[in-house]
Amino acid sequence: MLRERLPSVILASQSPARKMVLEREGVTVIVRPTWAHEQHTFSDPRQIVTTLSRRKLDAALAQNGDTTLPLLACDTIIAIDGRLLGKPSSVEEARLQIKHLARGTHAVWSAWALFRDGAIIGGADVAHVHFKELDDAAIEAYLALGEWMGAAGSYRIQGRGRNLIASIEGDENVIIGLPLLQMERVL
Repeated sequence: MLRERLPSVILASQSPARKMVLEREGVTVIVRPTWAHEQHTFSDPRQIVTTLSRRKLDAALAQNGDTTLPLLACDTIIAIDGRLLGKPSSVEEARLQIKHLARGTHAVWSAWALFRDGAIIGGADVAHVHFKELDDAAIEAYLALGEWMGAAGSYRIQGRGRNLIASIEGDENVIIGLPLLQMERVL
């Protein structure tokens, strides 16, 4: 269990889903988002999430460097058909993302970077998500829920977004934004 290896952590993320996953594992979580910039010039999803999680960790260290608690930063991105999908900026962008995802299978990449006891460790993992075929009415009904806001790929698996999914290959927590199985192996 993660709690035995990481009883408390400062989470450098505003994601309530990441916090929920950690707390479900028995970890005490202190939320302190860094608001680090997320611009990059990379095209490889693994490189993007690894770079951004490390950038967020560096910002967390600058803000909380005197703490004795571990610091954890994460990032998530979706890749489909050579395109990268982040968080939509509007309902129109969310609609386009969901329509694109509804055509088949996409990859969700999540990375984590952890500072603990003077060392930095981390990793990245991928899960593949197979969406159901969705008609316009189903897409509009989902968008009306507002779950698309702030969600990479415009859906949240921990919410009603689960109803959009036919099946998953890999660690479901990767889709939520925290590669828990990988973290447990590494830690």
